[in-house]
Amino acid sequence: MSFISFTSPYFTSLNLIDNHLLERFERAGIKNLIDLSAYTSLELSFKFRLSIFNAEEILEKLFSILSIQSKNVYDMLIETSSLYIPTTLPTLNHYLNGGLRRGLLIELCGSWGSGKTQFCLHLTAQCCLMGLRSIYIDTEHTFSSDRLLNMISDFNSKQEHLLELVRTETIFDSDSLMNILTQIENELEDEFKNNTIDQCPILLIIDSIAAPLRMSTIGYNRDNTLLLFTDCAKRLATRYNLLVLVTNQVTTKRRSNVLTEKSDEHLSLTTNKNIGNDFYMSVALGKAWSYSVNIRLAISYQGDTRRQLIVGKSIESPGYTIPFRILTNGLEEIEENRNINTEKKPLKKNLIPQLIQADEMHLIGKQLRP
Repeated sequence: MSFISFTSPYFTSLNLIDNHLLERFERAGIKNLIDLSAYTSLELSFKFRLSIFNAEEILEKLFSILSIQSKNVYDMLIETSSLYIPTTLPTLNHYLNGGLRRGLLIELCGSWGSGKTQFCLHLTAQCCLMGLRSIYIDTEHTFSSDRLLNMISDFNSKQEHLLELVRTETIFDSDSLMNILTQIENELEDEFKNNTIDQCPILLIIDSIAAPLRMSTIGYNRDNTLLLFTDCAKRLATRYNLLVLVTNQVTTKRRSNVLTEKSDEHLSLTTNKNIGNDFYMSVALGKAWSYSVNIRLAISYQGDTRRQLIVGKSIESPGYTIPFRILTNGLEEIEENRNINTEKKPLKKNLIPQLIQADEMHLIGKQLRP
């Protein structure tokens, strides 16, 4: 609850401090308890011309009501034991202690056609089969209700009613995305205050975050929108126990040690000898975004149906890879004795490899282990 904005409807309904002081907090860049915790009562009194008594009273009142209460580790283990959404990939479920955990911001990255939307639909289908609600925000206009129904069951089965558990939203730019997220947060807050939190969705999918950000042509706007989105997504995941799954694109970058200016013919010739190794595939949105996500998954393309899922950033397990295939009724893990992550594939000249290589681990977050 430390991330709740002081200007949110929930906070203003508590009537803890007057609106005039909240406006002064906002102008000073103090938006939540995390920002306020940087100030002592003395600093707060000097900055906002308050008495020491009033400053101490404000801090004590806010932190006593909104701060997170301490818990022992056993209580946390019991509470989180049933907070996982399982997949049909047994290895992924095993290493992540039961599946993808709610309350986290998880990123799924990969190139075009790698199967990110298929994975999102598969996870949505799993929620439907559990009788739980989910929200699917489609920014790439790739959502298919027929494909989702196909993953839930055969078309001959009467399972269409399960689609009522899925709420879909289609947006076109970053402003629409933030408006939808704000609307979702307000609705969840109403259910939270009405003690109907058990009826809230457990899964929020944004497929993808890169598409609306491309509409923001100015770099500052993109960075600002990404910060706002990250703060909102983490707040939704933490306060309402949502699994927030965000898909992201990969981009081609040139290695830093490759010459870009050919001022000398000899240097130009030596530079072009290994041009196939001059480029690598990296996840979009930069390093700041990569530090914000709790778990980073990547899908590499290995054919029409064959894929490789790379778990590169996870607090619960080391990095590893899982081969799987995309079938009509969903995803299926491929059982193999060999370790795909340790195999080296020859690079074709003048071609950019589609497989995300293990030696580019700034892309994933840490070195994959065999």
